[in-house]
Amino acid sequence: MKKLLLLVFLVCPIVSHATTVERLTLDDLVRKARKIVVGRVNGSRTYWSGQVILTTYTIDVQETIKGTASRSIELTTIGGTIGEITLHVAGMPSFRNDENAVVFVESTGPVSTIVGLSQGKFSVKNGEVTNTIGGLEFPDGRTGKPLNMSLESFKSQVRRRLSP
Repeated sequence: MKKLLLLVFLVCPIVSHATTVERLTLDDLVRKARKIVVGRVNGSRTYWSGQVILTTYTIDVQETIKGTASRSIELTTIGGTIGEITLHVAGMPSFRNDENAVVFVESTGPVSTIVGLSQGKFSVKNGEVTNTIGGLEFPDGRTGKPLNMSLESFKSQVRRRLSP
């Protein structure tokens, strides 16, 4: 019987198209973040941690909006590809080499990651910030609204929320 269950699991993988998370406003992201930085991705490494694939991205910090300034940070996410095995978690942010982004960083145990999964990652291109919240579902059943605005306006809104 155990062999049959294992065979069914291997032949009929479970596919999840969304991850349910708490909906976060910009106020929530700012409050929960230990650091908020603007930076450029300069590399990544994907590795096994037990039976889970993790990817750690190195981001060169161009500007620190909240937290202690540092030259670079490492952010770890669940998922990635090793050989022919890919682990994809719906709503988990990922980065491309040389991508510019504003990230809201939190600590989860010994690693740093993104607040609210993809809700806390904002790509920067041509002076505009955008986020993608595909793959996320919220308990209230409403869909999320992607953000698109100038980088300067976005940073101003974040700084206003940091002021007492």
